[in-house]
Amino acid sequence: MKHLIVFSHLNPESFTKAIANEVLAASEERGDEVKVTDLYSENFDPVLKFPDIQGMFMGGETPSDIKRYQDDISWAEHITFVFPLWWGQMPAMLKGYIDRVFASGFAFKYTETGVDAMLTGKTANVIIPHGSPAEYYEGSDMYKSLTRIFDGGVLGFCGIKTEITYFGAVPTTSDEVRKEYLLETKNLFK
Repeated sequence: MKHLIVFSHLNPESFTKAIANEVLAASEERGDEVKVTDLYSENFDPVLKFPDIQGMFMGGETPSDIKRYQDDISWAEHITFVFPLWWGQMPAMLKGYIDRVFASGFAFKYTETGVDAMLTGKTANVIIPHGSPAEYYEGSDMYKSLTRIFDGGVLGFCGIKTEITYFGAVPTTSDEVRKEYLLETKNLFK
């Protein structure tokens, strides 16, 4: 399988990075062809600019820095997103990636009969470690909200079938639990 891993965390020594490394190792072990996008180490520019809008909605050219990322998505059969939750949301870096890369005319387009999801047939895993206990996010319906954003909103809107995995209380849980999280990650890609 052609597998694109999109990683977003500013700390290359973070547990989030350990998860991304586990995804990479499991995918390579399975025999996947893998590409990794590390938004912070690549100094991705997350700021949506007017030329981006011109390319999306006004028939202009896609900016060259975005074309490469779109080419990777086009290449991929499966995409895995690995990022932490900050204030109940994805990092701004990843939000900017979605804003700029999952553009109208590339990931979706509006037609007279509705929305044409242009990435249909692709699948994705979204793996989200976070600091709060899982019980808090479950009890407050945050997991439901986040699932709607990705499954029904961003990725689902573009036609990508999505599976989401949450890992709670990462900074305060035991090493044993974090090892279980890594094993669970590995098992997603068997």
